[in-house]
Amino acid sequence: MLFVSMDHYGGMVTILFIHSAGPQGPGEGSSALLTGLRAILPPRVALVAPLMPKPDAPEAEPWLMALDAEMRAIEGDFVMLGHSLGGSVILQTLARFGVPDRLLGVVTLAAPFWGAGGWEMEDFALPHDASTRLRALPRLVILQGDADEVVEKNHPNLYQTLLPQALVTVLPGIDHEASLAAPAVLDALKSITPL
Repeated sequence: MLFVSMDHYGGMVTILFIHSAGPQGPGEGSSALLTGLRAILPPRVALVAPLMPKPDAPEAEPWLMALDAEMRAIEGDFVMLGHSLGGSVILQTLARFGVPDRLLGVVTLAAPFWGAGGWEMEDFALPHDASTRLRALPRLVILQGDADEVVEKNHPNLYQTLLPQALVTVLPGIDHEASLAAPAVLDALKSITPL
């Protein structure tokens, strides 16, 4: 997941990136995407990428609590970005704890829709009233690679049915690891706030 915090006085933008499930060492999980983002983000952007609890065997409650703590630690306006599980956990966290007034928007990439066929883990699923709880979300950009071999192509549409404010963008040639997706992610962030 990625948060972009805008300091209106100093112009510094802080990005908090929440990663996928699984190992997060070099060449694993979201590391290639993170490396790509670090290479192209403007100098005034600080990228922060905390390791979420037990990424090899993630459990919903510890991830939700960790993400809520990260949100509370951000000062000023921010944008959130999550890769894979990180993206779906962002939406669940916002549905559970509320949409902060200073949140400018959310970008997800390759986020599974929990509850869809093959993805029946109730602990990670959005609550039944998520569309009402997330109505205050100012912007939601859902990115999905057309070469994703993990998350089915219909998952963004499932999110969009539940959250009609979502803008879905299909990224040609991008797989689940999303190692080449950094430019598209940067464009999505720029559609929410100037970087």
